[in-house]
Amino acid sequence: MSKRDNGVSRRLRWGAGVAAVLVLGTGTAAAHAVWQSRVALPAETVSSGSLALSAEWVGSWDEWKPLFPGQSSDTATLHVTETGQGTTLRWRVAAEPEVAAGLAEWVKTEVFVGECGRGQLIPAGGSYAPPGGYASGASVDLCLRVMLLPGAPDEQSVPIEPRLKVRAQQVTE
Repeated sequence: MSKRDNGVSRRLRWGAGVAAVLVLGTGTAAAHAVWQSRVALPAETVSSGSLALSAEWVGSWDEWKPLFPGQSSDTATLHVTETGQGTTLRWRVAAEPEVAAGLAEWVKTEVFVGECGRGQLIPAGGSYAPPGGYASGASVDLCLRVMLLPGAPDEQSVPIEPRLKVRAQQVTE
């Protein structure tokens, strides 16, 4: 009986040793595996530089007519050009319209790239760029639509004083 117990014991020890070698050997091989992937990149000159904008109204603000509740008026076109020197950065345009504080709750503003009502609407607090962004030196035309909401107080000759803050933001995608 003692021989039989010794034989089983030896088999168990032998099996455990082989299992340990297999587990350790496999784990060691997996830990030392090295994978590489190489991709050739096209040679390009990249310059950080700085983004800068110039803006000029095209058309006349004199075309504005008095607004009555429920009506809207479109501004002249604001022609925005990126003027940064020594840059190859791609950019997007961000536009933040504002109006006189006393009327802010009664006035709705929208900014369009291109023609008011037909161009690409820039969402409130958002920005816009075509796929890949605008190139350095590119221009974009913006239109600000101002609407006096129905139910606005009956206050005549109160200036709405629309303003449009425009920024260039680097496209990182």
